[in-house]
Amino acid sequence: MIQISIITVGMNHLSYLKPMLASVYGTNKPKTPFEMIYVDNCSTDGSIDFIKINYPQVKIIANIEPLGFGENNNKGVFASIGKYIAIINPDIVMHPGSLDNLFNYAESHPEVGIIVPKLLNPDGTLQYSVRGFISLRILLARIRTKGDDKATDKEVDKYLCRNLNYNKTQAVDWAIGAAFFLSREMFAKLGGFDLDYFLYMEDEDICLRSWKLDKPVVYYPEAVMTHNHLRGSSKLGRKTFFHLNSMKTFFKKHGFHVPSYRNKFKGLL
Repeated sequence: MIQISIITVGMNHLSYLKPMLASVYGTNKPKTPFEMIYVDNCSTDGSIDFIKINYPQVKIIANIEPLGFGENNNKGVFASIGKYIAIINPDIVMHPGSLDNLFNYAESHPEVGIIVPKLLNPDGTLQYSVRGFISLRILLARIRTKGDDKATDKEVDKYLCRNLNYNKTQAVDWAIGAAFFLSREMFAKLGGFDLDYFLYMEDEDICLRSWKLDKPVVYYPEAVMTHNHLRGSSKLGRKTFFHLNSMKTFFKKHGFHVPSYRNKFKGLL
């Protein structure tokens, strides 16, 4: 019986898919029964052919036109059958036991909505993957510091959760959507990713909606993955436009100030 459905969306990500798939089906292969659904967003780099030849067990959904992040992941989930959904970006590399640990934690903590793993940079250093909810004040600080995560700024520190103990299991506001783990039932309750976002902010939005259903988002460091973070909107361009437009949508839906929810969850972690 399939317990975990891995959903991965790619668009010309073959160079990242190779190590990602090797980690899923190689020595780090999960012991928990799983399937993998790959949604190809009109790649031209040979991704589909590579997967068909080397990983024929992967179910491929090939788009005929480019779709947004949320819609692509929703398509993958609809085509899957697992009890749990693992939204895994193509730039992720699994560490031993990462998915098994997420599965075991989810099984023993049904009160949790979304579980996020500990992420490392390719050089092995910690990646600051947890975030506080965006606000107008934080947005202005990010503009003022030109989106530099290394900038010295009180509001940026708050947003990036730099003082968080990343070795502790704990409730968090949200985390970047490179790797999310949740039950199929929870995904259905959330209605999947919000299609009003084409690119960016879907992760923050779905975490906030999980909190609003009284289902906490939990950071679980016993599950570790490496993330080659592709910050597509860090430089001005088309993706920056998508990011700003998504931020506008987020503020319209949730207001300019979203209070932190993580301190309200006092459950056993």
